[in-house]
Amino acid sequence: MRAVLAALVLLTVPTADWELLGTRRVSFTLDHDAMIVGAREGGFTAIRIEVAGGNLEMYNIKVTFGNGQSFSPETRVQFHQGSWSRTIDLPGPVRILRRVDFWYRSRWTRGLATVRLFGRK
Repeated sequence: MRAVLAALVLLTVPTADWELLGTRRVSFTLDHDAMIVGAREGGFTAIRIEVAGGNLEMYNIKVTFGNGQSFSPETRVQFHQGSWSRTIDLPGPVRILRRVDFWYRSRWTRGLATVRLFGRK
C-alpha cells in the first residue's frame, strides 16, 4: 500500500528537469487561451500541463515554434484539481516555443482555474 501511495505522489510532483514556462488563470466561460513563451526561455523537447483550482477538459493544444511551424498533439485531457497531462514530446530536435494555445471546456465548475505550462529541456 505504501508503494502505491508513493507512486501516486511522484506522479503529481514536478521533477527538477521541468521548467515553469507560464501560468494563466482561465475562466470557465471562455474556451480558448494562450501562453506566450518566447526564445528567451531556451529550447525544449517536451511540455506538460497542470491544472489547479477546478476541473476542465482540454480538447486541443497547439504549440507554435520559434520558426512559425506548429504542432497539435492528438490529445484530450480530463483534468481534475491538481492533475497533470502526460508528457507531450515535441517533434524534432530541441525547439524554441513561441506560444502554446489550448482549447478547453468546464467540467461543472464556475470561477477560475490556474493552468501552468512546463517545459523539459
